[in-house]
Amino acid sequence: MIDTRDPERRSRTFSRCYITPELQVWLDTGSTTAGWLRGRVPLISYARISADGLGGDAIGVLRQHRNNAESAEARGCAVVLRYEDNNLTAAKETVLRPAFRRMCQDIAHGAERETGIPVRGCVSVERERVYRLRPDFLAFQDALALAGGAVFIEGGNVLDLTEDGGPVPGTSEGDRVRARAAKSRADRAEEGRVYAGPRRFGWLGASATPYRIGNMHRDAEEWPHLLAMIKARAAGGSWRGIAAEMNRRGVRTARGGRWSEQGVKGLVANPAWWGGRILDGALVMGAATGEPVIGEWDHADEARDGIGFQTWSGIMRGVRAARLHRGVERPGEASRQAVGTSRTYLFSGVLRCGRRNEFGEVCRSRLCGNKATGRNQKYGDYYRCGDPNCKGIGRRVAPVDEFLVGLLLDRLDEHFADGAAEPPAWRGTTKLAGLLRTREEVESAVATGEASWGDVQDLLLRLGRNIAGLDAERQEYEETWAKENLLRGWRRERWGRMGMRERREVIAQVFASVLVLPVPEGTSDKAPFDPSLLIPSWRRGTTGPLPSEP
Repeated sequence: MIDTRDPERRSRTFSRCYITPELQVWLDTGSTTAGWLRGRVPLISYARISADGLGGDAIGVLRQHRNNAESAEARGCAVVLRYEDNNLTAAKETVLRPAFRRMCQDIAHGAERETGIPVRGCVSVERERVYRLRPDFLAFQDALALAGGAVFIEGGNVLDLTEDGGPVPGTSEGDRVRARAAKSRADRAEEGRVYAGPRRFGWLGASATPYRIGNMHRDAEEWPHLLAMIKARAAGGSWRGIAAEMNRRGVRTARGGRWSEQGVKGLVANPAWWGGRILDGALVMGAATGEPVIGEWDHADEARDGIGFQTWSGIMRGVRAARLHRGVERPGEASRQAVGTSRTYLFSGVLRCGRRNEFGEVCRSRLCGNKATGRNQKYGDYYRCGDPNCKGIGRRVAPVDEFLVGLLLDRLDEHFADGAAEPPAWRGTTKLAGLLRTREEVESAVATGEASWGDVQDLLLRLGRNIAGLDAERQEYEETWAKENLLRGWRRERWGRMGMRERREVIAQVFASVLVLPVPEGTSDKAPFDPSLLIPSWRRGTTGPLPSEP
């Protein structure tokens, strides 16, 4: 079941679906879903909140689930599953809502994909939680229709979206919402108001009791460190050196982690520390004065702190990253477009540094591939640790790749040569075939004159949407199964036909990590490559035969 939460990095934005707690307790005793339902109609409780302003505790969606359960019970139904998209708007087509998409698929098929728990519709506190844009409305409406008239409860009312479901959202609704939001941002920026976002290092976060706006008041403990970073960079210090110094002092980031080069760069390049703000890629300037608008939040003062706008401008002339340039114009680069990068080195991110850092700990930072330049070109590209508090460890790419690929292929030959299998039948095969037959029959009736185009136009449009949606789900299912079963029936010749992305997927399924130990004291840097200094850790399931199909 869907769960996009990352246990190592808490975030307000996530999607998930799970069995409702009351039913889960019942199932844990060995009883069945049918026994728990006792004839009630099984529904999905869908909850969504656009902005989680309560610290990411998902209190808003939990309240919606509680209200949904009460609405379902009042109508002789029962909530069997909870689907939620937290901190995700429904007013932007570019924002994906995984839980909403999975809910539509499960309603259309009449059961949850993995558990098989039956579902006959959805309950939500209001329809705007489910859909705001026309494409989402149509997707939800089609799912209910494909299920044979499934139930949709809004609050305490049962809605028929084909009749009394209220006005159909127009394609311009999202544009209107985005325009209002953009106008609000521009107005607040021109007024110098505090703008929303996660807590920045150097400022206090939001608080409900006592009430406090986030990123408005400076943090007395962090502020001196922020000023120190800015002054160090203005004096010519490197991003790496500044990060290392902050870590040596035991100063933590706003999220409680250690500093990195990019973390320091992002903070110092942000004009908020001197009171400025970037909007749509440019500094916000006063219309009357032509000078930068100074915000109402606490910020550095030139007279008191010795740094300000001019300091920032000088720093930004040395910033190369386009996404961090913060509106400062650079001649000749205005038309440059960002180009997506792809991994170039097989084991970037898999290799981990085994040197002890300045804190006496094994570093374990990721080693990334680097292009050899200058006098080092003759040695070839190399993997290198980039942790600012580690002296670093490096290995040439060619011998590392050759050795580890050999280990990988031997492991695959030993454990994954057997077990080739075809994917289990996709759950929508019969439904998709039926829709294709229906469309063919309708089109044939139009062609022979048995039906007019005007009578069947809406039907054909809906059939086309349903077929396209199910076909996309089928392709997603096949791709997911292929990825999860990439190693089944392994043959060594497959490696030569694979591209970089596929090879890295294989590596990720076999290697958990590879610890790179430092060269022993007294050993020359030009000594032959020593494979014993690479310590692989294997993924679970790669140390024995592949389990057979259930």
